[in-house]
Amino acid sequence: MRGKNINYDFLNCARKMPPLRHTTSETFDITQSEVARWLVSQPDIMQKIFDMAANHKMISYDQATRTWRGADNND
Repeated sequence: MRGKNINYDFLNCARKMPPLRHTTSETFDITQSEVARWLVSQPDIMQKIFDMAANHKMISYDQATRTWRGADNND
């Protein structure tokens, strides 16, 4: 059985990323990474992450409340 071929075109925006820092301290913290922040702010990357979460049923839309929620969220 062959796996799905993943299309990475959504990452093409990274080719235009300006010079940014990935670490700002001795202890690595992804939330402090300028690179990670820039990447997740790009519309193509945001859309792909959203689509992946929805397609893999990690999030779902509730038409009654018109909201999205995580699959394991019981609120």
